[in-house]
Amino acid sequence: MKQRTILIGATLAAALAFTACDDIRVQEFPDGKVRMETTYVKDKKQGLEKEYYNNGTLRRETTYNADRKEGLQKEYYEDGTLQAETPFADGYIEGEVVKYHKNGKLASKAKYQKNKQVDFGEVFDPAGTPATDGSYKDPRDGYAYQWIRIGTQLWTAENMNFGTFEGSVCNQCNHWGRLYNFENAKKACLEGFHMPTKDEWKTLLTFAETSGKVGTVLKAGFGWDPIKEGGNDYGNGKDELGFGVKAGGAHFAKSDVPLKERKFEDAGKKAYLWTAEGEVLVFYHDKDVAKFEKFNPEFGASLRCLKD
Repeated sequence: MKQRTILIGATLAAALAFTACDDIRVQEFPDGKVRMETTYVKDKKQGLEKEYYNNGTLRRETTYNADRKEGLQKEYYEDGTLQAETPFADGYIEGEVVKYHKNGKLASKAKYQKNKQVDFGEVFDPAGTPATDGSYKDPRDGYAYQWIRIGTQLWTAENMNFGTFEGSVCNQCNHWGRLYNFENAKKACLEGFHMPTKDEWKTLLTFAETSGKVGTVLKAGFGWDPIKEGGNDYGNGKDELGFGVKAGGAHFAKSDVPLKERKFEDAGKKAYLWTAEGEVLVFYHDKDVAKFEKFNPEFGASLRCLKD
């Protein structure tokens, strides 16, 4: 009996301590319905916080430890279907973030470190099959690249624009991307991507040929000079696959020429794209073909990257 009394007393003391220290704060919608319930301890968020839609359905549940998010945060669509699972550690997103479509099928999953996505991950359409296009933010500088899936390959759908420490130059970077010498081109691709080999380029060209002439199919629909000087018949492509080759030209200066003195040449007329073997694949404003050419590794060419 004495043991029971002590136990009851201890339980009562714990309850009183909880009441004294814990503060459950409620936020409401204008109509009086609960929008959010949060537990505070010593004026800091502690434990589970729940946020609701106006219809009463749970919208988000997040665990806090001393005002910092901790553990798995879950978000839901208004019908109650799981929308996202985000792991937190000490207030930062850490681990694999998983997102779902409204129909419950997997939409994407990718790894994060300290709030930044650090790998490309996987992306799916609402049917559950790999998505054909999207965007990916480079964790190195925050620049968002469009990407496109063509056949069995997944490419960046625009020229790389990452500023390497040396060996890259740009003119209207957000349009043309940067021109890299060969050594710096090796360092510029996104994590999980690489500079394509000639055989990998040939795979793309072969796929494009099933739709028409490679120049017409792969070149961007703008930015190419007239086929004949002074004419109105421009060398633009139809960009039928979303690859969008741009006539960024090249620079033909060796490494001893200061970066600011390296001139862009052939912009509007040609696109020079690096291969892993050190050659370039060239597209032309006045031809609907693409050819591999020898290229001095000190010169600057554009870079597209292929998913590993």
